[in-house]
Amino acid sequence: MKLPLVALCGRPNVGKSTLFNRLTRSRAALVHDLPGMTRDRSYGRVTCLSEEGEAEELFELVDTGGLDFEGDDVIARGITRMAEAALDEAHVAILLVDGHDGLTTGDEEIATRLRRQGKPILLVINKLDGMKGGAPDGGFYGLGFDQVLSISAAHGAGVPELIAAIRACLPFHRTPEEAEIHSLSDELRFAIIGRPNVGKSSLTNRLLGYERSLVSEIAGTTRDTVDTVFHVRDKVYRMIDTAGIRKKGKTHEGAEKLSILKAKQAMARADVSLLLLDAVEGATHQDAVIAGYAQEAGAAVILVVNKWDLVEKDAHTIYGAEEDLRRSLGFLHHAPMIFLSALTGQRVSKLFAMIDELAEAHGRRISTGELNRFLRESVATMSPTPWTASCPSSTS
Repeated sequence: MKLPLVALCGRPNVGKSTLFNRLTRSRAALVHDLPGMTRDRSYGRVTCLSEEGEAEELFELVDTGGLDFEGDDVIARGITRMAEAALDEAHVAILLVDGHDGLTTGDEEIATRLRRQGKPILLVINKLDGMKGGAPDGGFYGLGFDQVLSISAAHGAGVPELIAAIRACLPFHRTPEEAEIHSLSDELRFAIIGRPNVGKSSLTNRLLGYERSLVSEIAGTTRDTVDTVFHVRDKVYRMIDTAGIRKKGKTHEGAEKLSILKAKQAMARADVSLLLLDAVEGATHQDAVIAGYAQEAGAAVILVVNKWDLVEKDAHTIYGAEEDLRRSLGFLHHAPMIFLSALTGQRVSKLFAMIDELAEAHGRRISTGELNRFLRESVATMSPTPWTASCPSSTS
């Protein structure tokens, strides 16, 4: 039995990410005035205090990208596909609309498609503080949903009533055993970092075995950090796919600067960072800058050389490539390196063993006494042997 899943859906810029952050009490979802900021699915847990004063997990919430069924570009189609995938696996859907804009044809289209899912649906009118006369457009009630709630995600008005309404729709709760399995303290957290278009989202999808992050040839497709919790051989991992970090001089949009900030925050909460490098382009100055960010964040680093399938090679190519990369990233000479292909899956399965080993080594703590003994033994081993200088006798 899994934790019930609730999906947030609606048009772009109706406040889904703001509501997601409010319900999960986090800043996990990137919020910006620019429409279409959310492109991948973001998951978070919604909790409340029980009568005993302990945190009780209620449900898992998934934030989706804005649904735009008329969009014909590859990003719009991809966002819609990802949102529909979230709705397919959800037990309850929240249709969020903008009370300030009033009912739109886009809202009507989404409502029609949601009904086909045959799942409990809550119509939630957001931006209560911006509604004319303090009352929502009467057209929303014409959509025919049984439950219509008005809230302000930005200020929290009506949110407790929304949580109560969601709880009434939930089919089940997680057992104590499952709650223990999913404890945050048991998670091994690793972040996938790198420049735009080195294959971070492709590697995310390959590791999970399904399309979790939107993949496109357009640089900067991923804007937010995307967390995914999953199991491999009874071990719990939290994988964090981050936005590509470009050179400072090329980050003009405020939204992109926020994405970079979120990527740095992801490195800070990760045990291990996988720095993706492009096997065809080799290591660049920007790769070194990102590696420096990871080291400053205190995470262990694995150098993951992606797109190895595109390199013409012989039996010695890999040794020459490793030597060149280590020369370019000299301060990471100690970091383990792996050559793989997220596209074909070559060597991807070996990553988990490397992550486990490095996380264990990185988390190991050495006492002051042990360190002092090691230093004394090392100094004793390296000390020069006693030597007495003698001068040859002079002869006349």
